[in-house]
Amino acid sequence: MKLLKRIAAFTLVELLVVISIIAILASLAIPAIGNAMTRAQLTQTLSNCRQLALASFALSQEAVSTGDTSILGFPGANAFSKWAEELTNAGLSTNDVLKLITASGITNKSWPPTIAGSGIYAYQVVDSSPGDMIFLTTKNWDASSPGALSPTAVPYGDKGFVAFRKGGDGAIYKTAQATNTNLIGTSTNKAN
Repeated sequence: MKLLKRIAAFTLVELLVVISIIAILASLAIPAIGNAMTRAQLTQTLSNCRQLALASFALSQEAVSTGDTSILGFPGANAFSKWAEELTNAGLSTNDVLKLITASGITNKSWPPTIAGSGIYAYQVVDSSPGDMIFLTTKNWDASSPGALSPTAVPYGDKGFVAFRKGGDGAIYKTAQATNTNLIGTSTNKAN
């Protein structure tokens, strides 16, 4: 009797099973990767808010120590573009300021910056404002009327938001925390 040599190979069924397993694993991994990327972007925005707050505080201290009232440390009433211009006096370039105030999904980067071209809201804060007053937030959440996040709001939609207080503390918040009034130390108004 003659023995036939069998060639080792995958059958069509085996290949289909392996492909379907890979497809299932990929469908489970893609949302997790998207969430991790959004979380990384929110973390970068929080870091940017911290840099903006530090530069604003430095300007504020310079104004107090020198008595120069023309220096704008924090955005007072209707002074978003003036505040952004003053940040360049704190050693930041215009390009650095634009990078700090924009976020993922913001494409309108012009100088002087406007609220419309920014990824953050800057609120009307002055030196005498309490430390727990909201200073910066991402544009998908509004401290003057907290509520649910808009799924289409840029940046981050309803995936989370960043809030940063004048006192120097900030955090990334989840969607469920958007209506939490404990985030607000004092009623705030957006700078224009």
